[in-house]
Amino acid sequence: MSDVALLRVDRIGGAGGHPRHLHPALDLKILEASLSQGAAIASPLVDGWLIKGGPSAWVEQALAGRPRLAVIKGETWCLAEALECGRRLRQAGVTTIAIGQQVAHVQRAPRPDWHEAFDLALAGEPEEELIGSLPRLLQGDRSTFDDYRRRFETGHQFEVVEPDRLPRPGYSAAEQLAFAFPFPLPGQRLRRWAYVLSARGCPHRCRHCSTVVRKSSGERLRKRDPSQVADEVAMHLAAGADAIAFEDDTFLVDRRHFLAICEELSRRNILVPWIANARPDELDAERVDAAAAVGARLLKLGIETATPRLIELMGKARDGTAWRRQSEEGLARLKRRGIASVGLFLVGLPTETAAEVEETVRWAQALAPDYVQVQIFRSYPDIPWWQQLAPEVRDADAAYHYGPIRNTAAAIPPQVLPLLQRDFYRRYYLRAGFMFSHASRYWRHYCKPEGIVATLARLRYMMRHEPVLQLRGEGAQSRAD
Repeated sequence: MSDVALLRVDRIGGAGGHPRHLHPALDLKILEASLSQGAAIASPLVDGWLIKGGPSAWVEQALAGRPRLAVIKGETWCLAEALECGRRLRQAGVTTIAIGQQVAHVQRAPRPDWHEAFDLALAGEPEEELIGSLPRLLQGDRSTFDDYRRRFETGHQFEVVEPDRLPRPGYSAAEQLAFAFPFPLPGQRLRRWAYVLSARGCPHRCRHCSTVVRKSSGERLRKRDPSQVADEVAMHLAAGADAIAFEDDTFLVDRRHFLAICEELSRRNILVPWIANARPDELDAERVDAAAAVGARLLKLGIETATPRLIELMGKARDGTAWRRQSEEGLARLKRRGIASVGLFLVGLPTETAAEVEETVRWAQALAPDYVQVQIFRSYPDIPWWQQLAPEVRDADAAYHYGPIRNTAAAIPPQVLPLLQRDFYRRYYLRAGFMFSHASRYWRHYCKPEGIVATLARLRYMMRHEPVLQLRGEGAQSRAD
């Protein structure tokens, strides 16, 4: 018999064919590590990202240990599945606690069926709080229940205050393989991955940013001791990992902290391959050189758009023209040091025109990152832009990446946005110049059967039979493939 079940929910059908990087639920993994060290007994984490079958299968596994309490993580894009899991567990007599982006979503866009599924809900970063309160919750302490209900109703967001005091999550060999970065990287192939947070919070105030894509909460940067970060990296390497993903919202944001981590890794001769999130305005020569010296293989860069006015409108930077220049200079530095990149772009920003999307496509081709990821802007309830958007363009019930899209960009019809996204991908990846350059750098990956299978799946996604857009001027016209 277990005291606590831990469950991460996925969307039925997964990503719908969209290439997907599977990554661990760090908050649940930290809770799992804490429970394994403490008096409470936990059943193994049921990870719906890795276990197929949907709510019935996940709940059946969670109930196998006959838990008294279940912590359920969900996001906007699998809200229906999370609610179904919560209802089933409550019907089985289990106390349910919701965590994850779904909580911040419902705080701003209430659901009438929410309390049918969840007894409690903790928004933000719940790990530190739950580690301290789980014994009281298991004992049925009413004051703790009442306190958490009040905080949920008032929109409270929990934050981890002392990240170095949290237990370090561990990964099984199966998890290390499952959470591998899915695209080819420079150098030898990396199969077993572990994930590390070196700091929590992001001091930037981007108006479009949702906790769907964030790895932590809050604006205040809460940094870990660089020696503790290096200790955790060494622990994962000893457990069989051969690469690290730093999960900070932006790993290079604090120059001194980032350089101190690089110095500590170098001092210990820990030259592990790693990837991380970053911003173009962080890619000065000092930080890029330090990253390359300790094994950086790839940085994921939130570039967003080529239009300076949109960069300023979304709060990405005060000077959109300077942002463009920093993006160009930063990408050039990464290429000189042999560090790959993913350019992260958005289409459908409020007031964006088809001509501005066209400009972004052409600029992305000129920047030439190793990969691009193109998302359609969603006006989630937890983004700063939410209150300033008209109710008819808020995506309160939409699913991230998937599902119906409302007209958040008045100049572009909503039904056109998925076609813009598809067109962006095709025009970037299916260029002869890109394919030749990519194949010359990563050809070894495509000699493996799994590499061929993955490539065919990505091509099928891009080549689905729908109109491809020709974007010129202010309008967008479609033509049949």
